[in-house]
Amino acid sequence: MQDEYQMKRFLDESRPFPWKKKGLVFEPAGTDFSHGSHPCAVHYKDDVFIVAFTRRDSKQRSHIFLAYAKVGNGSMKLMGKPKLAMRYGEPGCFDCDGVISVCFVKHQGKIYLYYVGWQNLPDTLWICDTGRAIVNPEEFTLTREFAGPVLGRDKHNPLFAAATAFHVSGDQWQTWYNSGVRWEKTEQGWRHYYGIHYAESANGIDWTCHPELCIPFADGYEYAFGRPSVLRVDGTYFMWFAHRATKEIATYRIGFASSQDGRHWLRNDAISGIDVSPQGWDSEMICYPYVFEHRGLLYMLYNGNGYGKTGFGLAVMEIGE
Repeated sequence: MQDEYQMKRFLDESRPFPWKKKGLVFEPAGTDFSHGSHPCAVHYKDDVFIVAFTRRDSKQRSHIFLAYAKVGNGSMKLMGKPKLAMRYGEPGCFDCDGVISVCFVKHQGKIYLYYVGWQNLPDTLWICDTGRAIVNPEEFTLTREFAGPVLGRDKHNPLFAAATAFHVSGDQWQTWYNSGVRWEKTEQGWRHYYGIHYAESANGIDWTCHPELCIPFADGYEYAFGRPSVLRVDGTYFMWFAHRATKEIATYRIGFASSQDGRHWLRNDAISGIDVSPQGWDSEMICYPYVFEHRGLLYMLYNGNGYGKTGFGLAVMEIGE
């Protein structure tokens, strides 16, 4: 990446990263499905990427769509009509009420899509754990590897375990995942508390979890961290993540943290470099970032108002001399 030095400089000098918004990439249309949430992308060939994102049917069940996209010179444009590639799972399975796209991983000639399976519980409670699918980039299909999750509820993660960011180096796999801390009954109903946790693996399937929170809650108002996205540059881990709430703001914003080992993080939301717009599709909230690199530029896919109800957009990090 041509801007490794500049990335570290922005971090060391505590200067906001220079993300520049490029507008909507996908805007939901039609009546069969709503939303366009949790976008992620993986390089296919030349300037062509595969993009996965999540849409909801009339019963609010999530489905995963795939599309080709042309990426270059600070822009992304979808090519052709997105294809429905994965529906909700079989009755009783961890993903029986919906599937959510979260992160692509390329490894040893294969492309994997990690996804979150959704299961509704009584009284508006829910569970979400992590599955893995194999991507066929030519036939444009997703095939579940297992009927059950590869990372899910266990003695360390009693409520759920939704992995959204991965880094692979040789035979060491790292993931940063959302794990439930507790449910709390309020006057408005049940409120979920969940944070970012860390796990390691030798194969991307069997994980050793470290149950402590990577980033503590800032105060008594903050209660959720959504979808961390992690990039390793010159030995330093850079994380952008969604978080809510503050005393004044109830909706998601995108924060930032850095780490030298992937487990212990220094939070500095002030240099995240991206916030809500004065008006338009991302004026009420921004959430679910996904950061990737192509030809020396950093790109961020993210959602705006309504958790992706307005679609997803693009920001590009433009670092000058």
